[in-house]
Amino acid sequence: MEHATKKTLLLALRRLQLALACILVTRIFAAESVDGPVYEYGFTGYLQQQSMSYQPFGRWPGLRTKVLSEDQASERLAVYAEFPAQWRSAALAAAEQSIDIVVLDGQLEFGENTLQKFDFAFVPPGVRPPAMRTNALVHALLFFDPPAPDQAAVARQRERGAYVTHFDESRWQPASLAKRAGVAADLRIFHLKKDPFTAARTWYVKLDSGMQVPWEVHTMAEEGYVMRGGYRLAECLPQRTVIGDYSAGGYFWRPGGIAHSGPDSGPKGSVIWLQRTQVALDVVFYRQCREGRTLEPLTR
Repeated sequence: MEHATKKTLLLALRRLQLALACILVTRIFAAESVDGPVYEYGFTGYLQQQSMSYQPFGRWPGLRTKVLSEDQASERLAVYAEFPAQWRSAALAAAEQSIDIVVLDGQLEFGENTLQKFDFAFVPPGVRPPAMRTNALVHALLFFDPPAPDQAAVARQRERGAYVTHFDESRWQPASLAKRAGVAADLRIFHLKKDPFTAARTWYVKLDSGMQVPWEVHTMAEEGYVMRGGYRLAECLPQRTVIGDYSAGGYFWRPGGIAHSGPDSGPKGSVIWLQRTQVALDVVFYRQCREGRTLEPLTR
């Protein structure tokens, strides 16, 4: 009887040790909640433009902007911009960078086109923007990107010139990239730019509540801005995994090679992200990520 009791106690002790070990491992690899901007390993994220301050914008006089991210070496720049009422573009010179314009609210006259909420315009590098003007206050995102290294591709962009894509809520398309990678994720896409010469992409992605995605890694840099709704997003950085919430106005810029998303990430209700890459997007999915290292790739 005494032997049986000792055996039972020993078994219980081993179970307790195993449980404590599991708790310790969970704590080691648990995501650290963040409530505010994170700047680590080239990553910029968990920004909310509402909490940022305006600055004058020398590139386009009369505007005031909030800098979301910037690389002074390449002159890459992403800003949240406010166009005052009765603003006129006057004589804007051609920029060395390409320009993406995404209207958030109001109406922006862009040449012969009128850009409204969620509409998009592209100006190639070295091309002078068409005349622009406002009647009332307008808010928009402006992205200035260095020209692609392929000079022939840039020349073709210039030949094509500036153009506009109007958003249409009825034209969402199923995402094919996740399916090709073997992940069943209900993503819907609206392409604003699929540059045939440089493969640069600007698009909206729509996700609905209840959807979960595995960890994913892209080889190229990616940036995103929440246009509508909210999203909880994890980043598997080299020294720690962080997780935080984005609402409308939230922004990130992520270098290639950083795993993100994961089973604790997902939309809070329906969400629309604006996302951008300078080349065609690739992706590999994983079941786990710890201290920047992905484990168990998912394949078809």
